[in-house]
Amino acid sequence: MSTLLGRILGNITTRIMFIIYITIIVLTGFFIVFGYYNQLELQEERQYDKLKAIVSSVSLAIDGNEFEMMMHDHPNKDDIKTIDQNHVYHAINDKLSKAVAENELNSPMYTLVYVPEKDLFHYGVRSDDQVYFRHEYTQYPPVLKEKMNEGGTIPKYNSENGTWLSAFHPIKNNKGEVVGLLEADIEFTYFTDMVNWQYTKQALIALAVIVFISFLLIPYTRRILKEDERQKKLFMEQKLLIEESHREIKDSISYAKRIQSAILPSSRIVNDCFKDSFILYKPKDIVAGDFYWIEKKADKILFAACDCTGHGVPGAMVSVICNNALNRSVREFGLTEPGKILDKTREIVISEFEKSDEEVKDGMDISLCSLSLSDLILDWSGANNPLWILRKNSTEIEEIKPDKQPIGKYAEQKPFTNQQIKLSSGDSIYIFTDGYQDQFGGEKGKKFKASELKKLFIQISSHAMSEQKKMVDQAFEKWRGRLEQIDDVCVIGVRI
Repeated sequence: MSTLLGRILGNITTRIMFIIYITIIVLTGFFIVFGYYNQLELQEERQYDKLKAIVSSVSLAIDGNEFEMMMHDHPNKDDIKTIDQNHVYHAINDKLSKAVAENELNSPMYTLVYVPEKDLFHYGVRSDDQVYFRHEYTQYPPVLKEKMNEGGTIPKYNSENGTWLSAFHPIKNNKGEVVGLLEADIEFTYFTDMVNWQYTKQALIALAVIVFISFLLIPYTRRILKEDERQKKLFMEQKLLIEESHREIKDSISYAKRIQSAILPSSRIVNDCFKDSFILYKPKDIVAGDFYWIEKKADKILFAACDCTGHGVPGAMVSVICNNALNRSVREFGLTEPGKILDKTREIVISEFEKSDEEVKDGMDISLCSLSLSDLILDWSGANNPLWILRKNSTEIEEIKPDKQPIGKYAEQKPFTNQQIKLSSGDSIYIFTDGYQDQFGGEKGKKFKASELKKLFIQISSHAMSEQKKMVDQAFEKWRGRLEQIDDVCVIGVRI
């Protein structure tokens, strides 16, 4: 064995290759160790994200006004000694205990209230059966006080029971004032032990396999290195070609986005037309088939939510044609009645597509409004997409049905219906494409549906439109979760 090894190492090339193998073993050991600590950091980040999501969602479910009143009515230590002594305490305890169980936390959740006179915190409600009501929390991490308004995480700390991670989030009343904090902890030791075991096993197996394979492959390494060099050269040539093609495609799509952005009304135009409104526009890809359209004619404001066939680059190309057709219908032909605008737009779109040698059946669904500022009369027409009106102080949405035909070729074309609605100050108008309500998500991965969208608009109707936009966006992202966005989204809200 020693003679064979001496012959192998006698060749300079082979000695170099032997050194390479040893280097590989050392590097493998390094990357195993590096991967171990990287995995620990990744697990830590995931657990922090989990805790932040939990305290954020649960704190929103706590009635800040009731919590504030309970703490105000019971200012002294042990004023509440049992869970059932106070109905607010019991209700919050129930929410917290369910959250602990559902998220498999290994430590109770609890609320805190800052007492500025003493510069300390008092414990409020816990998720378990133990009641520490108004007990003092003096040695608290400074970050609790520093980030009381926005919440955050507490640096990892060790105790005799293990390594712990914590996150907290403010509890607010209906005025937006912070009335307490919700904190959740999780023991990190379990994940540390798991990573230790996995990487110890992987390290031993990897080192053994590398050593064994290295000695087997030494006689063939020269031939392999030559072939590898040839493959590398070929790979680099192909890589350069792919990168160049990718760069050209990306540049083209980015430029297409600039073009599409140019046809969308600017925020200045939107603000000039509406004092209280929002537009939630979320393309699925860089460019979109959905777009929104606004045009002002005398004392009338025309605005629409439009959904062209497809999404991405094909949808964007159709959107340019449809946007141009809308502009021509209003600017060139002087139309202001939505039904007639859609008739003319359909005519123009079909005419454009008929220029092709191939049959093109692409088109657009749309909800088009014409609002008269002088008498608050709304003229409306829709192609497959409806109009929703939420009257001031009402708890029901009035739905105006669209014509069941698109802007494009259709077997049974008929003139679009123009509907006129009298509005009052304080009424809200909602128009949208189908991307929001068709999004899959939730616990069962089902569609959001129009009925849930109606409930959402009713729930947030008391808020300003700028706040409604944030709430509608947050509700969409929470529903979608980790699932892919399936379509472009465009939602427009206007308060009269």
